[in-house]
Amino acid sequence: MFKTFVLILFFVIPSLALSFEPFLTDDSGTVAKGKNMVELFYFGILERANPSGPIDLNLPGEEFISATRASVIPFTYTRGITENLEASVGLSYYGLPTGNYSPFANYVISAKYRFYGNPEKGLSFAVKPSFTFGHTSNQQEAGLGMAIPGFGINAIGTYAQEKYDIFFNLAYQHQPYNSNYLVGQGSEELRTELYQISVAPVWKITSRFHLGLDLGISSNIVKAAQNSYNFFLMPAVVYTPIDELDIGLSYLRVSPTLGDEFVNGPFTSVLKLGMTYRF
Repeated sequence: MFKTFVLILFFVIPSLALSFEPFLTDDSGTVAKGKNMVELFYFGILERANPSGPIDLNLPGEEFISATRASVIPFTYTRGITENLEASVGLSYYGLPTGNYSPFANYVISAKYRFYGNPEKGLSFAVKPSFTFGHTSNQQEAGLGMAIPGFGINAIGTYAQEKYDIFFNLAYQHQPYNSNYLVGQGSEELRTELYQISVAPVWKITSRFHLGLDLGISSNIVKAAQNSYNFFLMPAVVYTPIDELDIGLSYLRVSPTLGDEFVNGPFTSVLKLGMTYRF
């Protein structure tokens, strides 16, 4: 049976930043007017819930559904349009899997608009719509993305205090696919309407070292799966050696329950490492 895990919806959000890297949950902050931000991260699958079956990795802008392992470098460029509006473009380079298709996939454009509050103090809210371009049929069959365009929207909140921040997201993604072709070599009928809710408390240990915990629940993309939703938990650290640069590391674990399976398996786990540069 197709055991699958949605690790996070792809809403250009970061999700589709596609998100506040290396976290999956986005924050309501936007890049300042006329300024730029580049996010370059690597993620690799450490283990998967069903070694003989497919992986479903649906990170914002980092979608992957396949029976093979993945080694991916997502890239996002963000430009500040006004003091409370930013626009982003993103893509991913796949080192694995390889085949008769382009290694570049997950082309996403998005915009984040903060309509209430100051993201550095108190409560603030933003909304982030996104559009994902369609892939080739070969890429869909390899699990690198869907051969039909999709779109999504993420409602974002931030509660900022001196010693900690709390981010919370409620996201929807319309993710169609070309039913004339397999998706990641799997033949199961997939959901095209996906939902995710998540929260990420982040503690400001020092001005340059932050520690956070990202947790949430997301739709299971396979209609016939026993569980309609999956749970995820991801500790993450961010180190800022200089004001313009963040270095992030996170470890993501996903399971259909929060009980023994989440601790002992079966679960899927992903390591993510990279940097955010502002200029």
